[in-house]
Amino acid sequence: MRPVFYGITVEAFRLFCAFMNERISASKKLLFGCAAVGIGLAVFLLFAEAVLRFLPVNEGLRLMPVNRENPVFRFTPNRTAVWSEGWNFNIVNKVRVNNDGFVNGQDYDPSSRRPLLAVIGDSYVEAGIVPYEETVQGRLAKAAGEGRVYSFAASGAGLSQYLVWARYARDTYKPGAFVFVIIGNDFSEALFHREHSPGFHHFERLQDGKAVLRRVDYNPGLLRRIGRQSALFMYLMTNVKAQRLIHLDIQKILGKEDKRWVANIEAQAPEDVVKEYCWAFDRFLELLPAYTGVDPSRIALVMDGFRPQMYRPGAMEEVRESVWAKMRNYVQREATLQKMVVIDMHEVFMERFGREGKRFEFPTDSHWNGEGHRAAADAISRTELYQNLFPEN
Repeated sequence: MRPVFYGITVEAFRLFCAFMNERISASKKLLFGCAAVGIGLAVFLLFAEAVLRFLPVNEGLRLMPVNRENPVFRFTPNRTAVWSEGWNFNIVNKVRVNNDGFVNGQDYDPSSRRPLLAVIGDSYVEAGIVPYEETVQGRLAKAAGEGRVYSFAASGAGLSQYLVWARYARDTYKPGAFVFVIIGNDFSEALFHREHSPGFHHFERLQDGKAVLRRVDYNPGLLRRIGRQSALFMYLMTNVKAQRLIHLDIQKILGKEDKRWVANIEAQAPEDVVKEYCWAFDRFLELLPAYTGVDPSRIALVMDGFRPQMYRPGAMEEVRESVWAKMRNYVQREATLQKMVVIDMHEVFMERFGREGKRFEFPTDSHWNGEGHRAAADAISRTELYQNLFPEN
């Protein structure tokens, strides 16, 4: 019986070895397959990185840390960067961040005592997609001659952040007058419980109905600092805007023609939301004289119009009861009561469009194009505020 048992043992061992060889062979195939995919992916990524370095990828503006020591939202100073829009680079521009960390074609001089107008806003004033010479601030600065026009702006800012820049401008440069460009989402972006983007200040409501400015600190992490050096990463984040697809930013995906949106905010909203927006503007208006340090008559609010509805006959009827229409009426009424200058860009746009037939935004982006900035600059330059500040012009 021993030989039989021995034979069975040898055969079992042989079968075991064959089984293990098959398993090892399969594992090798899987390993080699994964390695091939990994190498192929790495080659593709390196190729994409190399190609994109020769294309006008949006390089971003590189926000500096915002904290107790550096509480004012500013970008890395003394830097020129490519600014582009769209996966196919349908808009390309080159922007300059000046010596004080703001997008502007000129450096700021805190020691100068020449008359100064401060222009404050969000991406409409930042104007990364418009050449500096064609922007509101660029045009007004050229027209001001010996006077000065400085801009303080960044995409995503709201009314609350405008106050912080106004106070910074007041303390550092002492402007003689201020212009604030107001658009549809400035109200929601001022409320901390609705928006709390890093680097900005937002209104936080106290029990007595008053507000405090709450800062959301920002400190770029290691991965972000590394990512800024990659053309592929910047292309996905700033041109493709992959994060919006991940978070299902429906408005950006559907486009500005979607009737559920007017002026970059929801066309309709519950009454309590409108009241919140009014509360935010009331707090802005309440703090504005102290934060600017000038008389209310030296403060101008520039209200955006209804675009693209103004170009379509009968479309205005669709938006007369929209949230933006209600807020425009509220802002103009309350600011006028405070003796501030209010410039209604809808009237300006309608008159100029009827006369010249030119649109005021890009075909693929709702921000003001050069024509929109020209119309706003012309409207501001016709005000007593501007003419009193720069009487020689």
